[in-house]
Amino acid sequence: MKPIIVTILILFAHTAFSQVTLNEARKMYFGMSADECNSLKLSTSFDKSPPKDALLTAYYGAATAASPACISNPAKKISNFRKGKQLLESAVQTSPNNLEIRFLRFATQSKAPSFLGYNSSLNDDKKFILSNLSTFGKTKGNEQLSRQIADFMMKSGELTANEKTGIKPFTN
Repeated sequence: MKPIIVTILILFAHTAFSQVTLNEARKMYFGMSADECNSLKLSTSFDKSPPKDALLTAYYGAATAASPACISNPAKKISNFRKGKQLLESAVQTSPNNLEIRFLRFATQSKAPSFLGYNSSLNDDKKFILSNLSTFGKTKGNEQLSRQIADFMMKSGELTANEKTGIKPFTN
C-alpha cells in the first residue's frame, strides 16, 4: 500500500510543479479569444512554476496583464496588470529581437485601457512585427503562429490600410 501512496504523491508533485510548455502557453494564450479567463488560468499555472526563459516569461506577463478581466477585486486587478507589464518588459529587455515577445507586448498594449498608460512601445512593436513577420513565418514550425499573429493584428485596430494590405497574405 505504501508504494502506491508514494507513487501518487510523486505524480501529484510533478503535476503541481511542472513547467508550462511553450505549446501549452501558446494554446491557452490564443484561446483567450474564446475564453478570456484562460489568461487567469495561464497566469496561475506560471505562478506555480515561474518560467526561466524570456519567451515563456513574456507569455506569463501577457497572461497576467490580461487576467484582471476575470478578477473582481480592484486592487488585485491593478496589481496583476502591473506584474504582467513588468514581466513583459523584462522579457523584451532580455530578448528584444524576438518577434513573438514583441507581439505579446504589442497585443497587451493594444488591449490595455488608455488610462493605464501602457502604450509607449505600440508603434515600435508594430513596425518590428510587420518588418519581420515574413521571415518568422517561413521558419519551420512558425507557420500557424504567424497566421495567428497576423489575424490578431488585422483585428487590433492599430494597422493602417496599407499595413493591412501588406499583412493580409499571412492570414488564413
